[in-house]
Amino acid sequence: MTTCGTVTKSLLLLAVVVALTGQGSAADEKFYKCCTTVSREEITETIVDYMVQLRKKNCVNAIIFQTESGNLYCSKHDEPWVMTKVRQLR
Repeated sequence: MTTCGTVTKSLLLLAVVVALTGQGSAADEKFYKCCTTVSREEITETIVDYMVQLRKKNCVNAIIFQTESGNLYCSKHDEPWVMTKVRQLR
């Protein structure tokens, strides 16, 4: 049986694969195929989910946040606000 969390994570992964652009103000760190750069700036939109991206080829270690409006942002994984938000979303 599939849990709601598994379905949500699967949908987020699908959104990440399909996403070509994002919109927002967090230093314009918009999400493309993978995060090649990250932002330290706190996201002002309501965050509803996240995904961890590990370094591979051109992709960097990042936390990818999904906002209520569907935007995806690449954030620096060791920023205090990022770690706090991840704990809140668990």
